[in-house]
Amino acid sequence: MKTSLLRGGGALALLLVAFFATLPLPALAAGQNYGRMAGYVYDPTGAPLAEVPLTVSGPALQQPQSRTSGEDGRFEFDTLPPGENYVLEVNVPGFAPIKKTGITVLLGQASQVDVKLEVFTETQAVATYEIVEKVNPIINPDSAQTGAVMTAEKAATSPVFTQVQAMPQLVAGVGQGNAPSLRAGLSRYGKFYIDGMDTSDVVDGSISSPMSFYAVENFEVITGGLDAQYNSLGLIENVVSKSGSNKFTYDVTMILSPAWANAKYRGAANQNPNVANYTQNEVPLSETAFYSPLVGVGGPIIKDKLWFYFSGQWNFSKRETPLGEENRPSNTETRLARLKLTWQPTPKDRVSLAFNYDNNNITNQVSSTFASPEAETKIDRGGFFTIVNYDRSFTDNVLFQLQTGITYKDIWNGPMDEDSQDIAHIYNSTTYRNAGALRNEVGNLVTEERMRFQFDPTLLFKVKNHQMKAGVQVSYLSGDKTAQVIGNRRFNDRNGECNPDDPSTFQYCNERIDFYNTDGVQAPLTTEASVLTAGAFIQDRWNVNRYLTLVAGLRADLGRLYGDNNQFITNLVGIGPRFSATYDIFGNRSTLVKAHYGRSNEVGDVFIAQHANPELLQVRSTFAGGAFADCAPDTVGNTQCSVAGGASGRFFDKSSHTPPSVDEVSLGLHHAISEGAVIGTDLTYRKYSNMWVDEEVNRIWDPSGQRVIGYVDNVNHTVVKIHNPDEAWRDYKGVDLWAQGRTGAWDLLASYTLGFSNGTVGDYFDGYGANPRFKKFFEGPSPEDIRHTIKGAVGYTTTFGLDFGVRFNYRTGAPMWMFQEGSVDRQRVVRSPRGTGHAYNTSNGIPDFNDPAAISELRQPSQFLFDVQARYDLNRIVKTQETKMELTLILFNVLNNSDVTFVQEQWRSNNNRFGTATSRRSPMQAELLLRVRN
Repeated sequence: MKTSLLRGGGALALLLVAFFATLPLPALAAGQNYGRMAGYVYDPTGAPLAEVPLTVSGPALQQPQSRTSGEDGRFEFDTLPPGENYVLEVNVPGFAPIKKTGITVLLGQASQVDVKLEVFTETQAVATYEIVEKVNPIINPDSAQTGAVMTAEKAATSPVFTQVQAMPQLVAGVGQGNAPSLRAGLSRYGKFYIDGMDTSDVVDGSISSPMSFYAVENFEVITGGLDAQYNSLGLIENVVSKSGSNKFTYDVTMILSPAWANAKYRGAANQNPNVANYTQNEVPLSETAFYSPLVGVGGPIIKDKLWFYFSGQWNFSKRETPLGEENRPSNTETRLARLKLTWQPTPKDRVSLAFNYDNNNITNQVSSTFASPEAETKIDRGGFFTIVNYDRSFTDNVLFQLQTGITYKDIWNGPMDEDSQDIAHIYNSTTYRNAGALRNEVGNLVTEERMRFQFDPTLLFKVKNHQMKAGVQVSYLSGDKTAQVIGNRRFNDRNGECNPDDPSTFQYCNERIDFYNTDGVQAPLTTEASVLTAGAFIQDRWNVNRYLTLVAGLRADLGRLYGDNNQFITNLVGIGPRFSATYDIFGNRSTLVKAHYGRSNEVGDVFIAQHANPELLQVRSTFAGGAFADCAPDTVGNTQCSVAGGASGRFFDKSSHTPPSVDEVSLGLHHAISEGAVIGTDLTYRKYSNMWVDEEVNRIWDPSGQRVIGYVDNVNHTVVKIHNPDEAWRDYKGVDLWAQGRTGAWDLLASYTLGFSNGTVGDYFDGYGANPRFKKFFEGPSPEDIRHTIKGAVGYTTTFGLDFGVRFNYRTGAPMWMFQEGSVDRQRVVRSPRGTGHAYNTSNGIPDFNDPAAISELRQPSQFLFDVQARYDLNRIVKTQETKMELTLILFNVLNNSDVTFVQEQWRSNNNRFGTATSRRSPMQAELLLRVRN
C-alpha cells in the first residue's frame, strides 16, 4: 500500500520549517511576482518634470502606493500585483489634476503610462480631475524578453482544458503537451514558477504540483531574453495566483462532459498491430466522460490588514481505450486545493503564505494489448507545496524581499490489486497475471518521494536611471526510489504459462528471473539521490533615455550531486552572462527593436544524480531437462545462468565540470498596431551544448558495429562513462511571426514559426555513445525539428453578450529514424543519419542498407488540431447586480480528426511493422461550463 509523508505529521513539520525560515530576512523572489507601471511626466512644452507626486490604487492593491518622478521625469511603481482597473492620480499645484483609469498591470511587464500636465486655469474647478480612460499597450520597451502574458480572462475565453500547465502551448516557439519543449530544447528543460517560486519536478522538470485553473490571475510564459534572475534552458511558466482583498469574492464553475456528448471510435490507437487490428468489429464504441467542479472564494479576514483566497478543483475522468477485442476503461480522479493568506501589517511590509495540495489517481494506466486486464497497473501520486513571500520596502528606491518554500511529491505505481503477490508471466509479447516493467524501471511496483527546499533572497535598488537587483538562490533537491518485482520473480514463457511444478506446462517454460537487492537478498531495492544548487546573480536595467534601455547581468551557478548513500558524485559550475538592448525608434512606444544574448547552465537534478545508482540484480535461469537451473548472484561457470543489473556499471567523469548549457542570440522587431495589440518578428539562434551522454568505454566492436570482438580490460563486462562531451549538442535556427493583444472586438494570440534544428543527441542518455561505430549516424535533424508551426488562440466579442474563441495548431511532422534491433543488448542498429531511412530493393523487398543514393528523409505525419468555444453572458436573461453568470460550450477536436499521430520506426526482416500507426488523435470531446462569479 502507498505510504506518504502527507499521511503522517510530516506535512505540518515542513510547513513550520518553511514559515520560520521566512521570519524577517530580506530577499526578492526568484521568479517575478509582480508587474510594474512606468512612464514620464511632462509639462505642456514637453519638458520633463521632476519631483512630481504620483499615486496608484486598484482592486488588486490592498493599499495605495506613492512615488515621485526623477530628474528626467521618469517614475516607476515596482511591486504592483497583476490586475485590472488600476488608477493613477497626479495632483500638482498650478496644473490641472489628472486621473488615468482602466490601467491593466501584467505579470513581469511594465505598463507604460505617460502623463502630460496642463496649466491650471481659473475657469476650472479646483477639485475637478481630468479623467482619462487608459487603453493598455502591451508593448514593453523595458525588456528584450520574448513570450506572452495571458490574463485569467484570456484563459477563460480560450478553448483549453482547465490545466495550468497547458497554457504555454499557445505561445510562439513552444511545442505540444503539458511539459512542452521550447525551440528544439528538451521538454525537461522547462521550469514552472508559482507566485515566483520554482515548483518544477526535481526529476523530470514537469510541474510538481498542479493547482486550480481559475485561481490564477496571470499566466506569464517566457520563451527567451531571460533576465539574470532566471536560469533555464527551456521555457518558463510563471503564474501568480489570486489574492484576497477587502471585497468578498466568489467564483464557482461546473464542467460537464457526459459520454453521450463526445464522439466515439473503434480505431485502436494503442495496440499491438498483430492483435485484433480490424476496421470493423462488434465491440461497443469507446466512451469518454469528464466532470469537474471548481470553486474560488476570497475576502478580508481583517479589513485593510489580512486577506484570504481559497480555491479547489475536483476532476472525474473516464476514458476507454479500444483494443480491438475490448474497450479498457481508464479512470482518473484529481483533487486540487489551495489556500493563500496575505497580510500587510504596515504600508511597507507584506507577507503571503500559500499552501497547495494535489492528488491524482489513474486506473488501468497501461491500456494496451501488451498487458492483460489482470496485469494492469494504477498510479497514485500527489503532494503539496508551501510558499512564503515577505516584502519590505525601506524607501521608494530600496526594496527587500524573501521567498522560500517546499515542494513534496510522492508516486506509487503498481498493480491494480495492491496486495497481489501473483508472479508475472510474459509470453507472446504480452504480460499476464501481473504488471510488467513500469515507467522504464526494473520492477512492477515503484514508489518515489521527491522534495525541493527553496530559499531565494535578493535586493532591488535604484540609482537615478539604473534599476539594479542582486540575489542568491539556494535549493536542495532530493529523491528516494524503491523498486521491486512482485514475488521477487518473473517468468518469460513460450506460447503459454509455465508452472515449474506441473509437468504438463513444461512445454511453455523458457526463462525464470529472480531479483535481488544490493545486499544479495530477494527483496525491494531502495536508492536515494540529492542535489544542492546555489546561484547568484546581479543585473542592471539602465533607462539611458526615452529611446534606449540596456540590461546587463551576470549569474553563476553551482551544483553538487550526490548518489546512493550520500556518495558525492561531482560538481557542476556554470557562468551565465546576459546582455540585451531595446530601442524605441520613434520614442512613442509604437515600434521597438530588441536584441539579446544570454547563457543558461543546467547544474544538475535528481534524475542525473540517480543515473549511476544500482538497480535490482537480475539472475536469469534457463529451463532444461525438466527444471530451471539453480542460479544465484554468485554462480559462475554455468551457461544456463546469467546475471544482469545490480551495480549499474556507470560512473561519472569527474575530470570535467562543464554542465549542459544553452547560448541564445535573438533579434526582434515589435510594432503596436493599436494601443492594445502588437505584431512582431523574432529571429532566434540557440545552441545546446554538452548534453548528458552514456559513453561505453570497454567494448571493442567489429567494423559493422554488430559484434563485440574484445574488451579493453579483457573482462566481459560493460563500463559506461557518464559525461558531457562537446560533441553532444543540438542547435535551433528559427523565426517567429506573431500577433497578440486586443484590437476592437478581436483578442489575438497567434503565430507562425519556421524552425530548423540539428544535432547529435535526441535526449539525455539516448544511445549516443553506446557504440562508437554508430556515432556518425546520430547526427541529423533533432526530434524537435518541426519546420512549420501555425497556432493561435483567437477570440471575438459581440455586442449582444456572446463571445467566441478558437484554437488551432498545425505542425509539420517530426523526423523519423528507421532502425533495426541488434543482437547485442538489443541496441539500435542504424545505417543512415538521424531522420532518414532506406528505400526498398525491388529484387528482394528489403531496405538496401549499402546504397547511399537510396537514403531519403523520413517524417512522422503532420498534425492539425482545431478547438472552438462559445460563451454567453446569462445576465442578459437573468438580471443580477453583483453576480456574473456565464454559460460556455467548448468543442475539442471539433473536426473529429482521427488522423495518425505516430507511426512505428523499427524495421524488421520478419514480421515487419515499419510505418504502421501506433497512435491516433483522440475523438471530439464537448464540455459545458456554467460559471457564477462576482
